[in-house]
Amino acid sequence: MGKGGSSSSKNTTTTTNTSGQNAIQGDNLGVAISGVNGSNINVSMTDHGAMARASELGELALTSNTQVSTAALKMGKDTVDSAMDFGRDAIRANAEVSNNAMEHVSTAHGENLQMLAGLAGNQATQNAENLATIKDLAAMKADGGQVATSKQMTVMVGLVFFFLAMMAIFGGKK
Repeated sequence: MGKGGSSSSKNTTTTTNTSGQNAIQGDNLGVAISGVNGSNINVSMTDHGAMARASELGELALTSNTQVSTAALKMGKDTVDSAMDFGRDAIRANAEVSNNAMEHVSTAHGENLQMLAGLAGNQATQNAENLATIKDLAAMKADGGQVATSKQMTVMVGLVFFFLAMMAIFGGKK
């Protein structure tokens, strides 16, 4: 080609895919649309009330949990109240038993003291008698038995005089 002339060319290619195939591997957890070149598509999805039911289930679970918790707290309170009542009753019963035991011990102790006082009184009397006897024995030992001998002699002399007087009275009448 020569110097004086020019030429030009233009080549344009437009390719449009109109295939309606779509390949999905694994679980289809969404929406896949194919083969809709140049279309306006309005997609509306529904969960068929699953979310509403899940919300109701959650609310039911919370309500149930609240009721269970309230019942558990009431049971715990009732258990504590019962334990407190039992403890209070046990303490009262123990105090009553202790008071009764102390009264019985006190009464027995009082009776024992009275008996000991009686025994002590008897012992004191016996001791006084023993002391008097010991005193008499000590007096006899101190005078060598002269007091006792003097008493005996006085009695003997009195008896002799009495017999002499009787003889004189009865003997003089012959």
